[in-house]
Amino acid sequence: MRRTLGPLLAAAVLFCAPARAEPSFVGIWYSANQPDEPGVMSLIEFRVDGTFREEFRKCENGTVVGYQFESGTWSVADGIERLMVDRLNGEEVQIEGTYKIELLTERERRIRMVPEGLVFVSHRVSKFEFPECPSGA
Repeated sequence: MRRTLGPLLAAAVLFCAPARAEPSFVGIWYSANQPDEPGVMSLIEFRVDGTFREEFRKCENGTVVGYQFESGTWSVADGIERLMVDRLNGEEVQIEGTYKIELLTERERRIRMVPEGLVFVSHRVSKFEFPECPSGA
């Protein structure tokens, strides 16, 4: 009896176990640095409705010396993230960004800009809130 129930119980566990959801872009992601701009932090919020907002802060010696914000739409298909920026610092624009997704977990997002090859790394955070500028940076 034990021998015949084993495979049945294993199959039952497989069918009853909740499916693991794929990691989602939806949420807020923080990056302490940009690969092409040292001292620039960014926060991006991907919303369920396909829109996003992103802010950048440039720090020097503990002080914010630059600020930029943008918004638009986002999509993901076939391992490619696309951003369509329609507002930059409040002005209407049309800028497209294309990135190959190298890693996406619930905590980390790593994308490579196409075709430039710059790698951007960000980590999920719970609030759309920048940390203080590091002093001496």
